[in-house]
Amino acid sequence: MKKVNDISLLLLVCFLMACNSIPQQKAEDTAVDFSKAMYNLQFEDAKTMCTPNTSAILSFIASNLKEENIEMLKKAGEAKISVIESTLNPGDSTATVTLKVSNYLQLNMMSGKSTIEKEKEETIDLVKVNDKWLVDMHK
Repeated sequence: MKKVNDISLLLLVCFLMACNSIPQQKAEDTAVDFSKAMYNLQFEDAKTMCTPNTSAILSFIASNLKEENIEMLKKAGEAKISVIESTLNPGDSTATVTLKVSNYLQLNMMSGKSTIEKEKEETIDLVKVNDKWLVDMHK
């Protein structure tokens, strides 16, 4: 009987831990999907996963792209995105996800000389609006 109780308790703890990680996983998924779209120049897809202010920033970036930027990215292949760490902030209404971005196009709109870079860390801020995580590039 004690063994059954121990197994039941273990299952309950696992279930509670899984339920607790679901919002964090959703925030991470949104950050990764948004970043894949953005770094692979799929701005319309990225706009579905962000706040209106962030959407305006993406529109600005897209309007300043040059054909050579697109060709450079095609030649290099898609950017790769993976999660390093994530944090849900109090109340679960904001989150921060740190990503590793590899093989990405570094746009330089001032000099016009964009390059393909090997790797960097990127911190993504998210807000929860109507039960949906949205990227917020508020800075």
